[in-house]
Amino acid sequence: MSPIECILTRRSIRSLCPDPIPQEHIETMLTCLEAAPSAGNLQPWSFLLVKSPQLKEELCRLSFDQQVVKQAPVVFVICAVPEQSAVQYGDVGRHLFCIQDTAAAVQNLLLAVHALGYGAVWIGVVREKEVADLLGLEEGVRPVALVPVGLPNEKPQPMQRRGWRHVTRILE
Repeated sequence: MSPIECILTRRSIRSLCPDPIPQEHIETMLTCLEAAPSAGNLQPWSFLLVKSPQLKEELCRLSFDQQVVKQAPVVFVICAVPEQSAVQYGDVGRHLFCIQDTAAAVQNLLLAVHALGYGAVWIGVVREKEVADLLGLEEGVRPVALVPVGLPNEKPQPMQRRGWRHVTRILE
């Protein structure tokens, strides 16, 4: 599928089959995840793959009981490492660039997942401290997104968009 087709046909999948994902596909997803652009190429992120049923159960609880977290054979946890970005950019790296960089990585992951025939949904981490404690993250590492991945168990219709003409202002 072309990159444009991949972007335009990707959907958030909230119902997944529990079938395992081949390691080769997981490694391709990880390669795409880390290929995202980052300010100064500092790559201020770290990634976790959660396969443990107990950890997925707890992540589900900490994510407003989104069942897809338990259904997925693997949940990617994308973390920002603010101090890695702050080394070069100070506060703007610490508070903005590291979040932008991890968001770009999540989008790369979502597109790779779709291109490989899997489904996923981007879940923002609201209970950051509890998730960090659960996963044993180092001090200063911020979990910012959970991405449950698996074979899709649904085929959602496209969501209505406002249209770029309504949200774009052209300055000449």
